[in-house]
Amino acid sequence: MKDLYRSLDEYPEELLVAIATAWGIALPKDEPIRMVKRLGDEMLSPDAIAPVLASLSPPAEAALAYLMARGGATPARPTALRYGALRRFGPARLRREKPWLAPQGPLEELYYKGLVYRAYGQVGNYYGDLVLIPADLAACLPPLEVATAVGDTERLDEPAHRLAAGQALLDDLLATIVHLRQQPLVLAAHRTPMPQDLAPLALGKRLLGGAESSRLQTLWRSLVCQDLIEHDGRQWRPALAARQWLNQSDAEQWLATFRAWRDDEAYDELLYLPTIDCEPDGWQNRPAQARRRFCTILAAYEAGVWYDLESLMDALREHHPDYLRPDGDMDSWLIRDAETGDSLRGMDSWDAVEKALARHWLTGPLHWLGIADLGFEERGAAPSSLRLTSAGEQLLSGERPPESAAADEPLAHIDEQMAVRISTRNTRYQRYQLERLAIWQGQNEDVARYLLTEDSIWQSQNTGIQGGAIRSFLRRITGDALPDPVEDTLAAWTERFGRVSVRRAVVLETVDEATMQQIRQAPELGPLLGASLSPTMCLIGDQDLDELIAGLKRHDIWPRIMR
Repeated sequence: MKDLYRSLDEYPEELLVAIATAWGIALPKDEPIRMVKRLGDEMLSPDAIAPVLASLSPPAEAALAYLMARGGATPARPTALRYGALRRFGPARLRREKPWLAPQGPLEELYYKGLVYRAYGQVGNYYGDLVLIPADLAACLPPLEVATAVGDTERLDEPAHRLAAGQALLDDLLATIVHLRQQPLVLAAHRTPMPQDLAPLALGKRLLGGAESSRLQTLWRSLVCQDLIEHDGRQWRPALAARQWLNQSDAEQWLATFRAWRDDEAYDELLYLPTIDCEPDGWQNRPAQARRRFCTILAAYEAGVWYDLESLMDALREHHPDYLRPDGDMDSWLIRDAETGDSLRGMDSWDAVEKALARHWLTGPLHWLGIADLGFEERGAAPSSLRLTSAGEQLLSGERPPESAAADEPLAHIDEQMAVRISTRNTRYQRYQLERLAIWQGQNEDVARYLLTEDSIWQSQNTGIQGGAIRSFLRRITGDALPDPVEDTLAAWTERFGRVSVRRAVVLETVDEATMQQIRQAPELGPLLGASLSPTMCLIGDQDLDELIAGLKRHDIWPRIMR
């Protein structure tokens, strides 16, 4: 990188004089090289920098501290987002406008006082235009206090109304897996369907955290990204991995679900914000990288402290305006205001784009994931404050939240009215099994309530669960404390099962006996025919219908399908 002398050597005489004036250095007319030498020597002399630092405005001082904290060299465009652009002037315009008399922004103030310079080089993986504090000048700087987003965010007293999500999203994942086990979703294999396609997953009161469109999308992406559901060529149903996930502890499920959201490369919430329209041709957002950067910023906040949401947005804009676009490119992204159609470019678009996305994350996914609680001044109003939960603090740092303490008492209790109360702590797999036997009634943070009915037990037996297995499972979750009346009722219900069988079938009818005989005698068709109802009619198993139709066509028998 360039030292102070090489940096000054690129300046015209007018700018050298302006810098000398800012430092209180008398710079006589001389050869340019001698002027640079004199100015550099004076600027690097002991105590010369103190008066210049004292003259800086607070924003310029913050900009200088920011640059020093990053080694004295930063990419130019992101730095300009924070502290204003460095305008370029030709010699004539420079002499005419004298921009050092009225710098536009903190960065120009530092530039015209000779504290920062333009350069071209490499910082980390970035190679291009830089803003630079020459190393020899940086060595003269005293330690500078670096302002942070956390320090600039207003702290509040506890709000009048609070909303905590806790583990509601995890329980809603369980509810959705149960629903898809019972009613697979007939939908194309696209992993990010349109919001209206997810309407069947709006399960009413069964979803503890609500069923707004963006939350359903978050639920869906959580299922997909953790491979908890799979597409069988026609519909979505629970995958084998769902059982493995359900068998994990609450803390393991929580961490896995947070990571699934944070690292999801395929889903870009920016495209779904209702206030903007994105045309992603020509640019590419990297949503997972942006989420990771945002989570790193948020992790610096203290858990349990209420922060003003608008103040947090202002601090984010001040200290991390490039969290979404780290290269500082705010001009090539084709984004428009959804209402007016106006193009949103440059730093003026930050509130409409970056701020809107950050607010969505904080009041949407990060809240639904139980990382941030929301505060409200009035019921029904928009959230005005938030606080990180203790679990959220762990998750944002990439750590697993503390495990729930193991209970000494049995997981569940069943009374003589066949009502089941089961702890919600580390029991999602047991509840997944219980939902094959009982009807969900409701739950709170600690207990889920179910009801065993004759019909629910009948339905479970129709899925292949034997009466003995039902009673064994219930004994296991109650610590072998199943009341005798419950045992007797279950025995009565299960013993009635199976005296009559009902089977779904299709009727095959031919125009004459000869056609029926032709079909029966075909080696690949005859085994698919069921009981004969008449010389020209027989039953067909519902599961064999597609195979039979294909076989009939191969024999040049084209059936009429009756609806």
